[in-house]
Amino acid sequence: MKFQRGSIFRPEKDYYKYAGTVLIVATIQFFLAITLAETQFPGYSVSKNSLSYLGGSIPLVEPSAMIFNVSVILFGLLGILAVYLILKSGGCRLFSICLLISSLGAVGVGLFPEYTGSTHLFFALTTFLFGSLATIFSYRLGLNIPMVIISLVLGIGSLLTIILLLVLGSTPASNPLIAYLGVGGNERFIAYPIILYLTALGGYLTSRGKDWVRIRFTNGYF
Repeated sequence: MKFQRGSIFRPEKDYYKYAGTVLIVATIQFFLAITLAETQFPGYSVSKNSLSYLGGSIPLVEPSAMIFNVSVILFGLLGILAVYLILKSGGCRLFSICLLISSLGAVGVGLFPEYTGSTHLFFALTTFLFGSLATIFSYRLGLNIPMVIISLVLGIGSLLTIILLLVLGSTPASNPLIAYLGVGGNERFIAYPIILYLTALGGYLTSRGKDWVRIRFTNGYF
């Protein structure tokens, strides 16, 4: 696979359009799957329970667990496909690496549900951390100013919530956000800004088309 490294991006095909479509499908199916899984989980609380609890409770609650785990794996695989299409068109490596690692983490979240303990926590943290970084670094794709501002607000907000979680801990007594939002609410303020932004980015990429030939890149993506 050959990646564009010149100062001017001249795609032979509209791979960004395809990448944008893939991101839209990935995020929308995940949101719908979360909603469906919540409806199939008696007593589930968006405040007290994490997203991963839908797919990793003990004992498992079906079909909620299957819906969530299959959807998050699909979300990760589609993210990997989007990265391939973006790189094939000469897109930014820094953004692509972050999105790739986040997508691999999402696959791991589905393969190793919450009941697996530290293994699941590793993949979940990887997904959230690099997802927030991908949101921040998406400006390297040549976005317009409004999209750049949105990416920074959502990405930095998600990243700060992660940092507070790592520094202050995950108990209501130590972390004021968890005391106010609950474990599930706090996690959603990490995950949802990333997922919502990727939906918006997908629409942006899909609509650009041949306008991308006007965007210039330097030799150094980092």
